[in-house]
Amino acid sequence: MGRKLVLLGFWLLGYALGFFAWLVRVPVINALMNIGLSGDAAGALITGFAGSLVMLVGVIMWSYLSSSS
Repeated sequence: MGRKLVLLGFWLLGYALGFFAWLVRVPVINALMNIGLSGDAAGALITGFAGSLVMLVGVIMWSYLSSSS
């Protein structure tokens, strides 16, 4: 798989996850605030989780595709 295609895949995955996170942010932040986190901390938690998930999936895909070539 070419480098440009891998980068496009990372971008698309990050965009899709960010779009989904934007849609569900209010109920998730409210749920986290109910257990005692501030709104800022809840937003930071969601952002960090989304970013780490994109990187994890990207590295797994890249590792799998580079080992199968």
